[in-house]
Amino acid sequence: MKSITFIIVLYLSIASVYAQDYAVSKIPENLKKGANAIVRTWDSQFTIENEELSVYQVKKAITILKEEGKSWGQFIEFYDKLDKIKSIKITLFDAEGKSVKKVKSSEIEDVNITSSGSLYDSNRLKGYIASDIELPYTIEIEFEKIEKSSLHYPVWGLRSAPGLAVEKGTLEVRTPPAYGLRYREEHYDGEAVINTNDSGITYQWEVSNLPAIEQEYLGSSVFDMSPHVLLAPSTFSMEGFSGSMDSWKSFGMWINKLNNGRDQLPVELESKLKSMVAGVSDDKEKIKLIYEYLQSNTRYVSIQLGIGGYQPFEATDVAETGYGDCKALSYFTYSMLKSVGIKSNYTLVRAGEDEDDIITDFPSSQFNHVILSVPMEKDTVWLECTSQDAPFNFLGGFTSDRHVLMITEDGGKLIKTPSYPMEVNTQTRVGEVAFDKEGNGQASIETIYKGRRYDDYAMVVKAGKEDQRKHLLNSIDIPAFDLGDFSFEREKSENPTLKQTLSIGLRKYASQSGERLFFVPNLLTRQEYVPPKIEDRESPIVLKYAYVNTDSIKFKIPESYRLEFQPEPVTHKSEFGEYNVSYQFDVETNELTYIRSIQMKKGTYSAELYNDYRDFRREISRTDRSKLVLIGST
Repeated sequence: MKSITFIIVLYLSIASVYAQDYAVSKIPENLKKGANAIVRTWDSQFTIENEELSVYQVKKAITILKEEGKSWGQFIEFYDKLDKIKSIKITLFDAEGKSVKKVKSSEIEDVNITSSGSLYDSNRLKGYIASDIELPYTIEIEFEKIEKSSLHYPVWGLRSAPGLAVEKGTLEVRTPPAYGLRYREEHYDGEAVINTNDSGITYQWEVSNLPAIEQEYLGSSVFDMSPHVLLAPSTFSMEGFSGSMDSWKSFGMWINKLNNGRDQLPVELESKLKSMVAGVSDDKEKIKLIYEYLQSNTRYVSIQLGIGGYQPFEATDVAETGYGDCKALSYFTYSMLKSVGIKSNYTLVRAGEDEDDIITDFPSSQFNHVILSVPMEKDTVWLECTSQDAPFNFLGGFTSDRHVLMITEDGGKLIKTPSYPMEVNTQTRVGEVAFDKEGNGQASIETIYKGRRYDDYAMVVKAGKEDQRKHLLNSIDIPAFDLGDFSFEREKSENPTLKQTLSIGLRKYASQSGERLFFVPNLLTRQEYVPPKIEDRESPIVLKYAYVNTDSIKFKIPESYRLEFQPEPVTHKSEFGEYNVSYQFDVETNELTYIRSIQMKKGTYSAELYNDYRDFRREISRTDRSKLVLIGST
């Protein structure tokens, strides 16, 4: 009886100790500071069986401290026809570390995530979101994922978002003997622990005691500032297509293998294309004609199905159906150009508005989009083949200024897409404003956007009139106004232009005080935001692109009023750019012209210069908000 009692007591003691593992009171105080959630433990094991098959196992526990951290209280794992997720176990614990719920299999959703722009795909997710549990709580998740493709290996980095702290975590990678695992450590204190025996090679990494950090304004992401490990294969295979990733050249050869023999066009289309360019001597004009034919006769849909996530449709299929994804439409355009004797290159890119560049010295699958490059004698023509209204040879912020993998007959070659310079990215605004003695008035404004500034507003042009009106009402920063007539016109050249015209009724734009009127001459281009103060900044300042904004606004001053004081010109210079304001007053017409210009440079600047950047922006904000004073004549 005594031994049974002893066993029961021992069991309860072990259970009690285990239950206390996730108690919030056990979290080190330094990890709670600034944290919305805390990784208590996150152990990952990645086993590479061969060049096509791998197994990924994870056991993790995350304590959710605040409402802002609730996104971590969920399980979401994506998969497709090449993956299988099995043995999911999810348990919830309360603040004392007591198990309060074991999630049933029926509570884990399994849904298709086909987007509205997809014709078909095999992308799915399994997911669970914790609910009806009081903060703070802990979610423990265990799962296993079998992957029948080795093109993508997991990225390991546990502090991946602002407000997330990490108590401890490990990564273990197991490979067959003599397997060529490639890895890259970033911000990792130490080196991988590597063990080799007859059964294979084991690599181990671990982290602990990582306090939460915030995203720094115009800085690197929290993930990029934290310890992480990138993995990639040397050789890989997907649905029977084997390849090497030792170099960009060899990776490009694999893409060539996927594309080989898929460029045949229907005979009728070939004849039509040749007839279309007959008599045109300039190759660039031929490319433009083919591109415009593409835009008029095809539409984009997403196709993500097994190897089809990487292999384009045959050109004949696109010709017959009139649709395709980025791969299919780019390869279709490649095929059409080839049929009229113009050589082009299928090109992989990591797309996204101001997306970070790829890691150029770590060949791996870092791309999510395909465009077309057409090398010319003096330059290169770039074609975004998924858009029905993109300007010819203009990439915009989605794919410009980054390294891409151009697929040639000899394999992959890294090149860079165009970076649009300051003098191309312009916003030029002119206007006239007339207001009366009560401060009410009328403004007529014309703004011309070019280059990347065009790109910022191009979506508005495609919207309906009512959506355009809503956009203007939300973006015009004037306390009280009535929006009158407006229009948007664009010219889709290689340096595209967007013209916006506005008529605005101003209510009490100038405020009265006795015989004086006060008004802000910067009507529509105020930069009032001042970057936050950051102590001990760690990441560099990244200014994504250069631009020039110029305003010239003429104010018709009310009769019998004049400037009380002639304003002095203002100049603020820094290594980030230059800001100028000046005034021209015409005594005869009683008109004041406000001229403002700002030139911002592109670049990456050291963290030590952040206060200088903040001071520059603060001076701009102060000057943009400054008022002029009119006084009535006696």
